[in-house]
Amino acid sequence: MGRSYPRFKSAYSHEELVEHFLLTPAELNLLLGCRSEASRCGMALLLKTLPYLGYVPERLDRIPREVRAFVANQLGCLWDASAEYPWDSSTVDYHLAQVRQYSGWRFATGPDKAAIETWLRQMAAYEAHSTEALFASACARFRALRIELPAEGELQRLVDSALHGFFQDIHQTLAEAIPSDVRSRIDHLLIVPAGRSVSPFEDHAPGRLDCHERPCSPARVRG
Repeated sequence: MGRSYPRFKSAYSHEELVEHFLLTPAELNLLLGCRSEASRCGMALLLKTLPYLGYVPERLDRIPREVRAFVANQLGCLWDASAEYPWDSSTVDYHLAQVRQYSGWRFATGPDKAAIETWLRQMAAYEAHSTEALFASACARFRALRIELPAEGELQRLVDSALHGFFQDIHQTLAEAIPSDVRSRIDHLLIVPAGRSVSPFEDHAPGRLDCHERPCSPARVRG
């Protein structure tokens, strides 16, 4: 799935279907409690796509047709009956509760998100210094804890906040490590004296050459 927000692929090989969407005997036994083929197909898709994506798909028709057909075939259905699944009903809530209880996945709470942001800021950012790398670490952390991913935009804001906080912490730590008298001298170097356009620090910065440091003209070198 790469380092971006997890999504379905455009196509799957048979090996990938088996790896990610094969129903176990225990899962098949759980699905026997559903009364209709549509309910079995729908709940089976929730059961397999939640851990695959890390979140519940918006609708079952967003799941690739080959995935739906592969799951339906394992249930002994002659065709994919998930189109008849009552998505906008209490049935989905009931099935999701069963899926979460069975799989151990749970919806992300405010404290969950705050704890993961703290972990990203204080731990993961030492290895992942870019937004992209830290985003991947965030997805992996949610998965490891079996907490469903927030929406992509919300997760990106969480990552940006964690990375900003990480660099703030680094700057604060470095500043506090400098003795107070050294900090005072540094501050003094940044003050622009009266009648001058730049501070002493800028005046001696690399790239700014005094008159006596300027290179000689080509004519003087040849002479």
